[in-house]
Amino acid sequence: MAKAMKKVKELTPRGTHMKLEATMTMINRWYRGWSSYYSLTQFPAQFFEIEAHIRRRLRSRIIDQQKSRRNLFNKLMKRGVSRRMAANAVFTNNKRWALSRCNAVERAYPNAFFINELKPFIRSTEKQTHWFSLRRWSCLV
Repeated sequence: MAKAMKKVKELTPRGTHMKLEATMTMINRWYRGWSSYYSLTQFPAQFFEIEAHIRRRLRSRIIDQQKSRRNLFNKLMKRGVSRRMAANAVFTNNKRWALSRCNAVERAYPNAFFINELKPFIRSTEKQTHWFSLRRWSCLV
């Protein structure tokens, strides 16, 4: 699992000139192969974690591309976040990684944004016959 997170970090470098679509294409190519290999597992929870990490890395890239706090504030406002929520999130001392997890950014760029716009490959929603359900997994722990 740690190797997968490291690979996601390599595929989404900081300060790159690549567009999000190109980055998502590279991630999809890697993730399709990796998840196909590991789909033999009985516990699909690792797919949820990796997909969430990919989305957070991409949110961080979106924040970094704004170049200034004012531009990020305006972008959040255009995407439907209230003025107060956007200001409380943006005008803090938090860096881009912490901001990628705040409510305002997650509301502006929800999971549906990534699914509809960037078309990521999603393995976690599949139902394999040999996978334990999450309900059953929580009972085993």
